[in-house]
Amino acid sequence: MGLLSVARTLFLLTILEKNRPLSQEMTDSTITASLPAYDLIVIGGGVVGLACLRAATLKGWKCALVEAQPDLLTQASGGNSGIVCTGVDALPGTLERALIRDSISEFRLYCESHNIPIRPCGSLVCLFPWDVSCENADKDYVSQLNNVLQESHIAGDSDAKILQPDSNLLTTMENNVSPRLLGAVHIPGEMVVDSWVYSISLAAHAVENGAKIYTNFHVECVTRNEESDNGADEQVWVLKRRDDDDSSDVPLLLQSKAVVNATGSWSDLVEGMAGLKSQWTTKPRRGQYRVYNSNAKTRILHPLQPIPNQKTKGVFIFSTLHNQLVVGPTALDQTSRTDRSIDPVLARQLDDHIKRVIPHMDTESSHVGDFVGIRPGTEYRDYQIHLNPKKNWIAVAGIRSTGLTASLGIGNYVVRLLRAILKEAPSDVSGDAQTTQIPTLEQLAVDYLSHGDGCCAINGLGRCLVTHPLTRMGFEASASRAEVVKIK
Repeated sequence: MGLLSVARTLFLLTILEKNRPLSQEMTDSTITASLPAYDLIVIGGGVVGLACLRAATLKGWKCALVEAQPDLLTQASGGNSGIVCTGVDALPGTLERALIRDSISEFRLYCESHNIPIRPCGSLVCLFPWDVSCENADKDYVSQLNNVLQESHIAGDSDAKILQPDSNLLTTMENNVSPRLLGAVHIPGEMVVDSWVYSISLAAHAVENGAKIYTNFHVECVTRNEESDNGADEQVWVLKRRDDDDSSDVPLLLQSKAVVNATGSWSDLVEGMAGLKSQWTTKPRRGQYRVYNSNAKTRILHPLQPIPNQKTKGVFIFSTLHNQLVVGPTALDQTSRTDRSIDPVLARQLDDHIKRVIPHMDTESSHVGDFVGIRPGTEYRDYQIHLNPKKNWIAVAGIRSTGLTASLGIGNYVVRLLRAILKEAPSDVSGDAQTTQIPTLEQLAVDYLSHGDGCCAINGLGRCLVTHPLTRMGFEASASRAEVVKIK
């Protein structure tokens, strides 16, 4: 046994001795053989990690996911918008646009088969006077709308069209929007979904078909046994969790043939922990939102968005599936990977913005709450999905605000990469997968409000904490609309 192998053996002996006695003759191979073993471990329990777990599980591999927090969907996925876009703001030729298009091709079918409610309303990319430069204003707004239309057609939304400000169709579609609207591009392929319900369904579907999920598994160390006497098949990754967590029912160590790093804002740090050189640097970007109740004079049917630029899609105004209005997100870079504090100055600016777009909006009386989401950006505009075939490692990073939209496509893409490094799975179950539908929004709301624990019962997962503010606010608003039976 080489010096490196001896060192790894000593390391594994040290961290295992708390759990069981070990023979002095044990080697790397016998230690790793005693650990829970998988073909694939996904690190990160956000919507992207769960989509990768589900996709790989349905292809027949033995898969697990580890999440540092006690609950899934607590980081970037606990603060997104829930708008399913068509990729018009993703650059042509990028991996991001390709995976968005792949994802939305099956998004509606997935939601239908899992009982996930969606609003296939399309969106309006709007142009208002305050978005137009003073010079050559008429020419500027016409060209901007034409550019959006052209990009929509290139992205695959061939039914997109320009609506003029005096169009009866535009007035009929959104009669509560400011009459100062200069025009809009209708993108019919875009949808609104409840982000938490959709995302937790990915976890439920993966577990129902054989996957394992470990929460409270804060990865502290990642090592690779590469000096096996039995060939490449014995080369495995060993993941150790922080052992001061209150996780007595969670293994201290797990091993797998391959790893997917889907840790969002921590992706570059996890690369370094595994001894790999990160090809990007995480640059967190905060997006602040403000939420209001709506009425007949303020309700809108379509997400209203500005013309996107190279940095951001801009501040949206949209109606959730719970019929609450949301304005946001802002887009500000920050160094902290966790700071979600509310900026009162930005809150006032969001109030001003929605009042300008929806003139009858009373932001004070209708205000419900605020939240901040953190998007795991990088120095690159495109997704950073990289395969290291020598290490059986896949990094899924730089998944910015389009992560929910592209999640199914990302899962499909990761499966294609896995086929290059793992043996073909013994059975592909995707054509005959077990699928238990998610309860309706009304049933989930009653469950959430009745128990008072902030959770909902999800098949195969037990009671899951509702981590997304929009879902929580929607359920809480439904208390006045639904009779809740208190559980004794």
